[in-house]
Amino acid sequence: MLPTDRLAQAARRRAVIDTPLGTVEFAVRLGAEELPAEPNTVWRLPGGAHLHRWQHPTATVDLLLGSIDVPAWDGGKPVPVWAAIWQVQAHAAVPGLVVAAELTDLPADVYAGPDSGECLAAVSAENERFMVSVGGPDSELLALQAADGRLMPADWADVLPTDPDDDSAEYGVRYTDPAGLAWHLPGLTYPQVARLCVATAWCPHDEDRPAAWFAVDIPLDTAYLHLVAEPA
Repeated sequence: MLPTDRLAQAARRRAVIDTPLGTVEFAVRLGAEELPAEPNTVWRLPGGAHLHRWQHPTATVDLLLGSIDVPAWDGGKPVPVWAAIWQVQAHAAVPGLVVAAELTDLPADVYAGPDSGECLAAVSAENERFMVSVGGPDSELLALQAADGRLMPADWADVLPTDPDDDSAEYGVRYTDPAGLAWHLPGLTYPQVARLCVATAWCPHDEDRPAAWFAVDIPLDTAYLHLVAEPA
């Protein structure tokens, strides 16, 4: 994902995001095997983000995770945003790939569920005080990214569904109760690479300004540039 020779190693730890309404936890499955919660190695970037790396016989899995400062879509007050960029680089055949994110430990007064938009797969949780959203590309955007061939293998365009509401398709985005979503993706062959950005944001509860939901609709390239930026 990026050179590590000049990065400082950090203590190994689970990759999670603490929010006002719970903790965002991640999981990755290569074929039928789920990766351990703790990575093999963690590095800290100068700007504060962390690069987590799992070494598997079939692939190297990287997660670049950190908070980013991005302007609000409406020019108003910015909200806290965290970006998680996944990269899976195959060393051998990977029969299938699942990347999941879930908002856990929800308080009893929280309502949560799917909250999708155009080219956006997302879940949101809210109570009277806060709103938290977690989101990434929906099935339609995944297919477009595969057709482009830069973030996803080009041959995935032949099998990824273009209809985000097609629940019968083998691949695409699946929602889990109460606030989880998982990207079910095709297999990889050497030396294919797949990249996926999952964002998390939160804001005060405001029916007229769901800033957290708009904030998670962020392109991977934009999130990456913010995560790797040198401190001012």
